[in-house]
Order: sequence, then structure tokens, then C-alpha cells
Amino acid sequence: MARSMKEVHTINYYPINEGTARRAKEMNSFSDYKEGSATAEYRAMVDKAAAIAEKQKSRVDPMYHEKIDHLLDTYARKLAENMNQGFAIDARVPSMMIAGPANFPVGKKEKQNRARDSNMEEWRYIQGLLDKIRSTGMGGISADDPAAIEKLQKKLDGLERSQLIMKEVNAYYRKHGKLDGCALLSPDQIEKQKASMASSWRSDPRPFESYQLTKLFFIHGV
Repeated sequence: MARSMKEVHTINYYPINEGTARRAKEMNSFSDYKEGSATAEYRAMVDKAAAIAEKQKSRVDPMYHEKIDHLLDTYARKLAENMNQGFAIDARVPSMMIAGPANFPVGKKEKQNRARDSNMEEWRYIQGLLDKIRSTGMGGISADDPAAIEKLQKKLDGLERSQLIMKEVNAYYRKHGKLDGCALLSPDQIEKQKASMASSWRSDPRPFESYQLTKLFFIHGV
């Protein structure tokens, strides 16, 4: 359902494991962990994403708002999962600075680094969701869009209207034998159609041929 563009979507924040974040800090740094800092970092990032979402909603039709809200919620949820996973990975093996070089678990550290690389790939994917938010409502209709039926119906209404205009233009041409003076087309559109007809291979071209009418595609600018 379309909502007022002034309505602000409630942000869902997902839990950050502060205990794991603290252990990760202790395994990799001599400095003390500031309680709540991981949650604060997470919420700041979600707030920035929410600002991007609200800006995009102000630019597009309200029918896209639900999809934008869904992408924002997905971002917030996956970001929390990714950060928690990152803390868990960092807490597995201490850094050499903390543990010292003697009997350092090299094999475990290599495994930890591979897990970090994998988690970073997921991080990049999650940040890519922000680009999806920015592009929502700016392009075509996606088949996986929950509002696809509503959008297609609006597009179909436009196609039917365009088809009717094309038929009327053809009728005007049949009656007058020319396009000059046709009120359904602008002067530029008239000249464009005349040039198209002049270059046609057909012996008796029309402004709009049958295939253009039956395929129901929109002629931009008409």
C-alpha cells in the first residue's frame, strides 16, 4: 500500500553480541574495550543506510517505498550477522602481538584469515545493498518485485493509451493523406514520423505499422 512520502519507516536494529566484540578486542589489542562501542558503530551504519532509503523514497513513486524498506531491513539484519561473525572470527585466535611468537598456532591463524576473507566478501555484498536502494524505482520492472502486478498494470494503461493515439494518427493520415496539422503529434514528432515513412521500404507506409500496434510497446514522446 502506498504511504505518505512524509511517513518515516521505523528502523529495525538487530542485536550485536557485545561479549564477543569484547573478546575480539582483547585477542587483538592491548587497549580496553569500550562497552557498547560495537553496537554504536552498527547503529551509526544503519542510520546512514536509513537516510539513503528516505532520500530515495522522496525521489520515486510511493509504490516503491515498501521495496526500499525491505532492502533497508535486509541491510540492517545482514550487517548485524556479518559483524557478529567477524567478532567471532577475530576471537578465535589471538594476534602474534598478544600471544607472542613462541608456539604461535600458525595453522589456526591461516584458517582464521581465510574465514576473515570470506566474511569480507559478505561485507562487500551487504554494502552493495545500498546501491540497490539508490537504484530502486529508477529503472524497469523486476519480476521479483512484490509490486510488479500493480506497476505492470500502470504500464499497460500507458501502452493502451499510446496504442489508441497511434490508431488515431493513422486514421488522420488516411483521411488527409498527410500528417501536417495532426493535433496528436508535436511538430517535431510529425517531422520524425515523416522522415521514418520516407525511408520505409514499404510501398504504402503508414505513420505506425501493424506490428507497432500489435506488439503494444510504448512509443516514447507520443
